[in-house]
Amino acid sequence: MEGLDNVAKSFGYEWKAHHRGVLEDETLFGRTLAEDWEYFLTATGQRDPALRDAVVLDAGCGSGRLTRQIAEHGAGAVVGVDVNEAVDEAYAATRDLPNVYIVQGNIFALPLQERAFDLVWSNGVIHHTPDAARAHAALSQMVQPGGTLYVWVYPRRFNPFRFVKDIFNATRLSRLPEPALFNIAKALAYPSAGLLWLYRSVRRIPGLRPRTAWGERTVRERNLQEIELTWFDALSPEYDSRHSEEEVIGWFKSQGFTGIGALEEPKVGVRGTAPGKQFQAAVGAATEARDSSAARSAPA
Repeated sequence: MEGLDNVAKSFGYEWKAHHRGVLEDETLFGRTLAEDWEYFLTATGQRDPALRDAVVLDAGCGSGRLTRQIAEHGAGAVVGVDVNEAVDEAYAATRDLPNVYIVQGNIFALPLQERAFDLVWSNGVIHHTPDAARAHAALSQMVQPGGTLYVWVYPRRFNPFRFVKDIFNATRLSRLPEPALFNIAKALAYPSAGLLWLYRSVRRIPGLRPRTAWGERTVRERNLQEIELTWFDALSPEYDSRHSEEEVIGWFKSQGFTGIGALEEPKVGVRGTAPGKQFQAAVGAATEARDSSAARSAPA
């Protein structure tokens, strides 16, 4: 499965645990349903009326709860795709909605028609593949001309969870089975909650208070379940590449996207408008010419 077997296994464990209420229940990474929806609208530049009858791809649908919200806000059809077996739980959570379709699939070879979607959403997904740039290119092929693609990936800046992940990778602790990593995540959550309380207390001191949206987010209150989920989500994936804003914008440019915009926070989230049919035809012709030339120069 293009090197995604372990990815499917770890995230299958994570989302199944979430659906059982073991890893966060009412919220997801601390966000409420309302906060999830506002983030979606801000990130994609959409408003509810613009979604009416739109065909949307939720690439890496996870729990399926955002997939459900998109459908409930009037999208014509929403396809939720994920590589792991927890798609069964996502299907069960959305099966009452006639405009939702849940599919298990590999992001590098999606079993879907290309250029069929008005909007493609992929939040926190492609950095968990062996090649995030190639995953972005694959998603780009799903967007119809003039449609919108949004991706969010891990930024290249310090994060305590991913710092510990690097230590786990170096010591091969990340190869432990999921239940063991889950227990480690639960154990780490307690001292983390204490350190977070201390950090929040210090940042309340005048002169040390956050001045940016990201800074404000670092001092928000977090419950124990959220911290447990965040730890497990950080420690368990096989891949967790980090990227710069310039790099991600470069991915969009290489695929001919226009109207490219990056969210100031949370970095690194970027959206763009898919190229028109003329650009795609030119790329297709260039590719065909290249392949034909390679075939002629190949030894008999």
